[in-house]
Amino acid sequence: MTGPVQEPLLPIAGITRTQGRRGAVRIRIDFDDDRLFAPGRRVILSLGEKTAETRIEDCRRQHGRWVLQLESLRSIPDAEAWIGASVSIPKTDLPDAEEGAYFSFDLEGCAVYSGGRSVGSLRRLLDYGGSALLEVEQDGREVLIPFAKAYLKSVDIRGKRIDMELPEGLIDLNG
Repeated sequence: MTGPVQEPLLPIAGITRTQGRRGAVRIRIDFDDDRLFAPGRRVILSLGEKTAETRIEDCRRQHGRWVLQLESLRSIPDAEAWIGASVSIPKTDLPDAEEGAYFSFDLEGCAVYSGGRSVGSLRRLLDYGGSALLEVEQDGREVLIPFAKAYLKSVDIRGKRIDMELPEGLIDLNG
């Protein structure tokens, strides 16, 4: 284990309690992508001022709960010391999003356009289980736009731009 990490980090899970006698921990998944929990993946634990770098040995679902075994945790006391910790990866280690998918943090701050005219700036992506909504700031007011394939023309992450073709009057519904 090592000390402070200087890279930008992306939280992927949180440690909630110990599991078993060999230092495994139960986790709450914050970033649902199985590739992030593969054996050998480098992760950073952080709890208050304490940080440590380690690697994933195993991650599995057991009785409806996620269980994580880390190389550096070998006993119940080792695991107890990290209850409440965030499990993160360096943002540079994040695999590319799958084709046609986007990470919400990459979309935030994008300029949103419809029919070539500016709609506003994307504050955040809201996902309540149905179609996701774009929360766009337009002249100091909030505009909610369905993030649906039917309306989406293109997304340029590097250029921070989302082009859509919205039905007439949709933006006015937010009135």
